[in-house]
Amino acid sequence: MNTNHFTGLALALAAFAAQAQESPDGLGGAIESQELQGCLRLEDPQERLTCYDTTLGRTPTGVSADELLPERRAGPQTVEAEPPPPEPSAMAKRWELVAQTDRGPFVITPHRPTYLLPLSYNASPNDEVYQSAGVLEDGLDRTELKYQVSFKTKVWPNLFSRQGDLWVAYTQQSFWQAYNRDDSSPFRETNYEPEVIYAYNTDYDLFGLRGRVFTLGLNHMSNGRSDPLSRSWNRVIAGAVFDNGDLAVNAKLWWRLPESDEDDDNPGITDYYGNGEVWTFYKDGPHTYGLMLRSNFDVSGDLRGAVQLDYSHPLWGGMKGYVQLFHGYGDGLVDYDHVSTRASLGLMLTDWM
Repeated sequence: MNTNHFTGLALALAAFAAQAQESPDGLGGAIESQELQGCLRLEDPQERLTCYDTTLGRTPTGVSADELLPERRAGPQTVEAEPPPPEPSAMAKRWELVAQTDRGPFVITPHRPTYLLPLSYNASPNDEVYQSAGVLEDGLDRTELKYQVSFKTKVWPNLFSRQGDLWVAYTQQSFWQAYNRDDSSPFRETNYEPEVIYAYNTDYDLFGLRGRVFTLGLNHMSNGRSDPLSRSWNRVIAGAVFDNGDLAVNAKLWWRLPESDEDDDNPGITDYYGNGEVWTFYKDGPHTYGLMLRSNFDVSGDLRGAVQLDYSHPLWGGMKGYVQLFHGYGDGLVDYDHVSTRASLGLMLTDWM
């Protein structure tokens, strides 16, 4: 250590000791210790002494005003913290597309909405199909209870690629004639829908929307009834999920796996239920709006399908008030070829967003 370094260090230690004695707790100069170490690293003797004086609260002599600026002192540098990562979108959370939303395999998560609609009014019930089967011969109550339960779980992360995951999902939708006491309040229709889905994480822009995930799945849908009310079909479904802030779109196309005429419980179902659908969701503060359009795309012939409008609003806890309006074909598998117009009111437990 040269003479200048030694002299500077001695002065610093003497000043530090004097400050400590003046402090009531003997630690008055401890705060400046790191800054004094910074002064020691200065090569120029005058700058070093000026740094000591400034750090200890003294006014150095023979020093320009510029040299007293804070940026000329050699104290410890403040490192700015990195900003937190942006909040994942609703679709990124739903499909666990980013690290902070990944729950790992075999954790139950929402798939489609789960809801309970105690008041579900069908303006055009399909009495004929039940009366011809010899059940509910007095006709259906127009007001019934409708509910849906839907969930999924990841079973094989990073399948084929770090971007791909294999999921299994299950959705059950029931229509309960809860207020039809004359017929002992039967469940008139329950649709069971298990599916296997391969989801591939994507990232591209399309018309201002961000492509989040591409899905390819095998879907089975049936009502578990015996003939003549038995309905079932199997589909291969391809889909894509997009979002942009509070707007999300889920588009699907499907192809029905062929069945023999002897085994086909619902011939021509795609002519009525359709070949694809688009769900659009928009969140405006506490309000969530949904629109579903389903079609057989037969623009030159009999164009059929369905439309559904959704609205939900938080009530308490995780519970939401829910309004659902439906018109078209496919309000349940038994009604795949019957036009229904339904208005429902109730509670939603898990939403799309």
